[in-house]
Amino acid sequence: METPLPGMSASFAPLLIATAAFVLSHFVLAFGPLRRAIAGRIGEQAFMILYSLVAVATFAWMCIAYGRAPFEDLWGDPRWARWLSVLAMPVATVLLACGIGTANPGAIGFGNLRAPDRGPVGIQKITRHPIMMAIAMWSALHLITNGDAASLILFGGLLVLAIGGILHIEVKKRGGEAWARFAEASSIVPFAAIIDGRARVSLGEIGWNRIAAGLVLYVVLLLGHRFIIDVPLLPGLVGP
Repeated sequence: METPLPGMSASFAPLLIATAAFVLSHFVLAFGPLRRAIAGRIGEQAFMILYSLVAVATFAWMCIAYGRAPFEDLWGDPRWARWLSVLAMPVATVLLACGIGTANPGAIGFGNLRAPDRGPVGIQKITRHPIMMAIAMWSALHLITNGDAASLILFGGLLVLAIGGILHIEVKKRGGEAWARFAEASSIVPFAAIIDGRARVSLGEIGWNRIAAGLVLYVVLLLGHRFIIDVPLLPGLVGP
């Protein structure tokens, strides 16, 4: 970890504030009455632009604060956790790519524009929140692997955002008949609806191109991880 520059705060307060701003801004702007009030005044498209700008700005702030935070080891960098991340991350990248490539009635930008008048399709039969689940998996794996205080704050905040986002969507959508039908044929926990027989899905329905895109993303992250943040992901095989 880079040594803080002279005069830079040696506390975790900047990172805590930035992470709180990133997480809370998502929930505040997604709060129904406030969202409707803002969108009603500036328009839905302008609201989505505003939402995206706030997300990008607070995310950049959080990343900068993370880079400047002091290093305080908590549980080290266990090798088993590194291998767990290597083996589990393909699931997260495939969920992410398939989730982005499949219009979801529960997603931001679709929730108020498209009623879920159809059943879940493709990746939504595995989990109706594929993007949020991918973020949750990525955050949890990095939280376990990076055993320092700054990483606990950063990835813990992202994990709270992902899980909280799922719960927010579920509460917001609850009560409608169309959403009830959508939820009945899917599950929050990946594969739960398939295991208990409420859903059936094939790889072809998910989309071979989406699955391939997720696997390509995984390979790019695997091989580029060291060049991006100078941390190899394959202990003993890639890097020291």
